[in-house]
Amino acid sequence: ATFINRAFDQVLMDVALHKAGVTFVLDRAGVTGPDGASHHGMWDLSILQVVPGIRLAAPRDAARLVEQLDEAIAIDDAPTVIRFPRGSVSPELPAVRRTDDGVDVLVEAAHKDVLIVAVGPMAHLAMDVAERLSAQGIGATVVDPRWVVPVASSVVSMARDHRIVVSIEDGTRVGGIGTRIRQDLRRAGVDTAVDEIGLPDGFLDHGSRSEILAEAGLTAQDIARNLVAQVLGTKVPVARPLPDSDDQELASERSRFSPEAD
Repeated sequence: ATFINRAFDQVLMDVALHKAGVTFVLDRAGVTGPDGASHHGMWDLSILQVVPGIRLAAPRDAARLVEQLDEAIAIDDAPTVIRFPRGSVSPELPAVRRTDDGVDVLVEAAHKDVLIVAVGPMAHLAMDVAERLSAQGIGATVVDPRWVVPVASSVVSMARDHRIVVSIEDGTRVGGIGTRIRQDLRRAGVDTAVDEIGLPDGFLDHGSRSEILAEAGLTAQDIARNLVAQVLGTKVPVARPLPDSDDQELASERSRFSPEAD
């Protein structure tokens, strides 16, 4: 994933311009661990999504990798990208349902407070966040877009129905998938706030994958704590207020909120 940076001109001018059906398979995407600052695959999502017509896939587990590789090579009129991380294979994470446009819904809460959009292997982290929010009385829906670019229309529709959206990715926040989602929501006239969680705009210090993710705030505890504060309205971006019809039903449960979601 790191070295696609050097091939950007070929992706743009030799493939996309001619609508060629080339599939790029990028391993070591995201934080690679102790390989050092130059080897993290953290720029590919930001760099590649500016290519016209490109389609970017981030499988969350091995089953989705096989599935999406088949989908990618069937596309013959645009470049496609499949990205996956270094390390052991993530446990299979089945979906509750799949939308008509291919988005996997992993958790669907009764109360539509938070929509968590997880990019690739971040889906496992998102499930942990949703569980912590549920323990605080906050309803969280978790979706895996599978194809993160272009943004699926069902993601836009679900964002319209929730109080706040949070995107979790292992690429840079600057120009990342969260930014793309926020732009598409505004284009569709959806004013739901978006919290874009990802890696900082800088070279990462040497360390293990878990250490680097923790330093970047990519832990379930950090994300859940921030979301509780955003739902309470004490931290920006602030969640949309509860509909009046929900206020009485949830008042007693929500009265025990605290900024800690440990």
